[in-house]
Amino acid sequence: MFNFFLNIAMISLLSVLAVMVMLWFRRRFGTETLRRNHEVAGCVYSVIGAIFAVTVALVVDTVHDEYLTAERYAANEAIKVASIYQLADWFSGSEDERLKQQLKQYAQIVVDKEWTRANQEGDPADPEAELAFRGIVTSVRTLTPITIQQQMAYTEMIHRLSELREYRYNRLYGKQSELPFPLWFAVVFGGVITIGFTLFFSMDNPKAQIVLIFCVSALIWSNIMVISQVHYPFNGIDVTPPRGFLNWLSRI
Repeated sequence: MFNFFLNIAMISLLSVLAVMVMLWFRRRFGTETLRRNHEVAGCVYSVIGAIFAVTVALVVDTVHDEYLTAERYAANEAIKVASIYQLADWFSGSEDERLKQQLKQYAQIVVDKEWTRANQEGDPADPEAELAFRGIVTSVRTLTPITIQQQMAYTEMIHRLSELREYRYNRLYGKQSELPFPLWFAVVFGGVITIGFTLFFSMDNPKAQIVLIFCVSALIWSNIMVISQVHYPFNGIDVTPPRGFLNWLSRI
């Protein structure tokens, strides 16, 4: 939540700065001089606005796909834990109870400790969660299938365990890449140019122009902020909650 208000403060500060530069333009060049440029500036501004809109749409689509992929990995991880938990019912005795307890313990550690480590420096994997996961692997390996049904369940359990490992490490380490610098440059530079061109216009009512410039600047910078945050689904403005794990833990 602190990061959210910090970003809002940054957007407001940059928007106020744009308004101050606009007021300086009005005093420096005069409203009549600026009005004489409206026709040419308006044509150029429409082209710049269209290019900037396309660039932002491209980047937003890219980071949104990455966001959905990251959430899908996290949801599938919880699904695999639940699947192994159900498959353990085919085994009797202390083996299945130990495995079930380890699965619940793993899910609880992920929710309580490991999930928020994504917005901290260093290894995002929590040592307790890693130890719990290794315990699950060991327990599955030590299972002794006897009947045909147990053998089928064990084969499926091994498959689900392999997928669980894949989704776990994709959640932890699969989102380490940054947006290419040219894309960031195009978005930020395009935002600055788009806001800058609004300074070449002049309205009769300065208060109305102040509101207009502030809103345009806030809209552009908020889009850039959204791109920067959605790009990191597990450590953005608000950490995406572990819905899959929470739903499963509430039902067992």
